Amino acid sequence: MAVFKTRIILKAAILFTLLALSPVQVQAAGDTTYTLENGMTVILKENHNSSMVSSIIFVRSGSKYESRYENGITHFLEHLLFDGTVNLKREELDRSVRDLGGYINAFTRKEMTAYLVLLPGQFIDYGLTVQADMLFNSVFPEEELAKERKVVIEEIKRDADSPGAPAEKFFTEKAYAGTDYDRPVLGFQAFVENIPREAIIDYWRRYYIPENMTILLIGDFESEQMKSTVEQIFGGLGPSMPVDTTAIDSTLVTARRAEREWRTRTSRTFEGEEVFKTVADVTTTYIDFSFRAPSIDSSDYMAIDLLSQYLAMDGVSPLMKALKEGENPLATEASVSLLPYEEFSRLEISVITENPDNADSIVALVTNQIANTGTLIVDPETITGIKTSNKCDEIYNAEKLHYYGFMIAPYMMTGGWDFIQNYAANLERVEWANCQAAAKKWFGKPTYAATVVKPAAEGATDVYRPQEMSAKEILKLFGEVTYPEYQLDSGFALTFPSTDSISYELSDAAEYHQEVLANGLTLIIKSNPDSRVFALNVLGKNRTANESERSAGVTDFVNRCIEKGTVTRDVSELSRDLAKIGANVTLYDNPWIPFDDRYTTRRFSFMKFETIDEFAEKGFHLFAEMILYPAFDSTEVENVRRSMIGTLRRAGASPSNLARDLFYETLFAGKDFARPIMGSPATIGMLTPYDLKRHHERFYAPGNVILSITTARPVDEVKAWVSKRFGRLGDDITIETPPSEAPEPIFEIKDAHKDLDKEQVKIYLGAGLPGAGSSDLVAIKVATSILSNRLFQNLREKQGLAYSVGAGSTFDREFGWLYAAIGTGTENFQKAVDGILLEMDKLRLDGPMPSEVTTARNQIWGRLMSARLSGINQAYYLGVNAYLGRDYSYTGSFLEQLAKVTVEDVRRVAAKYFKTDAYVLATAGRRP
Repeated sequence: MAVFKTRIILKAAILFTLLALSPVQVQAAGDTTYTLENGMTVILKENHNSSMVSSIIFVRSGSKYESRYENGITHFLEHLLFDGTVNLKREELDRSVRDLGGYINAFTRKEMTAYLVLLPGQFIDYGLTVQADMLFNSVFPEEELAKERKVVIEEIKRDADSPGAPAEKFFTEKAYAGTDYDRPVLGFQAFVENIPREAIIDYWRRYYIPENMTILLIGDFESEQMKSTVEQIFGGLGPSMPVDTTAIDSTLVTARRAEREWRTRTSRTFEGEEVFKTVADVTTTYIDFSFRAPSIDSSDYMAIDLLSQYLAMDGVSPLMKALKEGENPLATEASVSLLPYEEFSRLEISVITENPDNADSIVALVTNQIANTGTLIVDPETITGIKTSNKCDEIYNAEKLHYYGFMIAPYMMTGGWDFIQNYAANLERVEWANCQAAAKKWFGKPTYAATVVKPAAEGATDVYRPQEMSAKEILKLFGEVTYPEYQLDSGFALTFPSTDSISYELSDAAEYHQEVLANGLTLIIKSNPDSRVFALNVLGKNRTANESERSAGVTDFVNRCIEKGTVTRDVSELSRDLAKIGANVTLYDNPWIPFDDRYTTRRFSFMKFETIDEFAEKGFHLFAEMILYPAFDSTEVENVRRSMIGTLRRAGASPSNLARDLFYETLFAGKDFARPIMGSPATIGMLTPYDLKRHHERFYAPGNVILSITTARPVDEVKAWVSKRFGRLGDDITIETPPSEAPEPIFEIKDAHKDLDKEQVKIYLGAGLPGAGSSDLVAIKVATSILSNRLFQNLREKQGLAYSVGAGSTFDREFGWLYAAIGTGTENFQKAVDGILLEMDKLRLDGPMPSEVTTARNQIWGRLMSARLSGINQAYYLGVNAYLGRDYSYTGSFLEQLAKVTVEDVRRVAAKYFKTDAYVLATAGRRP
């Protein structure tokens, strides 16, 4: 289960807002909203672009509802609701959804907890029944409680090991002191270790009641039929009262009342300008601001919202320019966000600088800029575009069914569904004069708290440590409270619908075209008249094979420069022109979003582009100009260099990043895959603008590029665009694309370690596999999925060794590799390694159970369907398949092979490739 921090900017730093000369007309969806008799709110949102359906149940229960002696209980409860019900054991609960090709998860925030399932539409009634069972019929087995404590503690340790964790915690403590938002969502280790089962059940029964819940269903269904299904499953559910209502201990009531009174007395009311400084275990300097802003129900809220979106625009906003541009920019990273809480809102600005001496200048600059926002004069096109972008976001997000829930979650508990539905229309009514007036009112004399966290000197004794209650204090609090008893052994009656077996069919009425142009460029077009999005993916083949030891990271450097201007447009003009035709552009991993680098690989580079189909032709030609004619302006190159070096230094404090790079360095010793994707501070520091231009010219030569496009436009029309822009290019460039080098065979255990003073040790264990053309590939995928499931069940769910554990297999054209990964406490290191090897041994010696093969096949099918929900991901995977030597029809043939994988196939490939006496073991963190 995931915890999302609202301070993280969920839109990529290079997400260009959509500008248009006239507003785009977006057809309103026929959504249905109503309330069941038991108080549960239901929202039905039909979307027939795919056969999948997502259900997200929002519960008004977050860390803000906790007291000091309950801190972390909401998130802990979220975990425990996956551990068994009256009807389903833990293994059955999780597996039952995944067996059907589905996805089940949950996340906790300060104001809410959300539970989601994503399933093929034919099985969504089963998924809804599982959700109802979890939320209302959980039984909290004692043995699961002990295990889950360990899992959550490992999650807390992982969070503490992230490079910016001390700065974020210091900021939260100071900016939200005395409010209901000053507590960490994860809580503290001492609390998780000691909270009694009775306290958890009491909290669950207080908050997990229908009137506290909203269910959002989005996907391929008919609303009238779905209303009947929802009523049948959820309509009879309600709160379970204590056995004896007089048993609610007066001590408990008194303690909660005292907690509220204490918060009322100590709640932070900003009186002016407050700056808090400290040093901590960080590698760079973090400056964070929290400005008082209007609440979401204020008449000024939408004006400040529009203003905040303008302030966040790279290359356009005066604030961003002052922080990040020029010959000697003060900052390498910056973000702006408006956070709406129930009681108040905050405008938050986060800045990272590699020079601690810049901190005071940054504080002065930001506060001065914010104080003068009321006098800003802004291009009307820019304002129109911000409004248009919010309308078009609905089109983009509607393709990503379960991701939609993540995007709207911050507003569900504060503004509600009406606010979300009317947001674009309300924003449309805001004039810039309204923004100026609201800015003068709220920011003319800004009221704020700011924190400055600098790296601690070696041997420093005044290093910041988060405030935490001791185990002794927590035990004393729990010892003073008697909790009511609840009956958990019967539960509400639920009927689980039968589920037919899955047929791995791919319903696709689109027209495809694939060819190699005379200059070597590979072109793939998917034309689907039902699509509303034009999506384009550019894939550059053999990323690290085209780099040297000296130039490691040059491809990533080039990609980051693509957005910094072309030969005819500077960065500001490019941002505006992109926005006018509507674009989401992704060129590299976004440092503001953790764990989002799943597409980043040593095999190839990618550049993703989206616009609505109305702007397809303009968008295509402008993005083509970006790809073909980047400026590599010397000032912008230096700014990108500083940003990359800062990111690399922060990554150097991450056990996960270090262990992963060490795994590749060891497995591919002496080969090109041994080099890190982003390079190192040394290699990035040496690259010149000439080096970047030369690499761009060769790496993105037509013969090394795969262009894949999904659109509603006819194939011939798009082919004409491509021919005009790319058809005659590259005739004077001859490039021999070097193949990526396979790892040498491993005949022993290769152990590599990077020592870090961290809470956890990150472990990668794996070895080589055959390439993408192997007849064993599909069976290996199934075997890897079974291994991953076993690791999750045995190392996490039974032993509680980790929050995150799993296995994967990746394939290049001539070779592949297997890996298992886990992050665990130092004391669990050997147990974790032994556990991985034991599961590999059991699979290769004993083989799988038939049910495991069925589950793994269904999971692979479900993940494949989910990953291809959006047009941009369809374009991406079309490009990947072409890179691996496959045509556009490969997905269909893969599914045919998947359906035929047997128990014996899995046993055979596991015995052949899952070696437990010859592998790479790469670790980072603290090892015993």
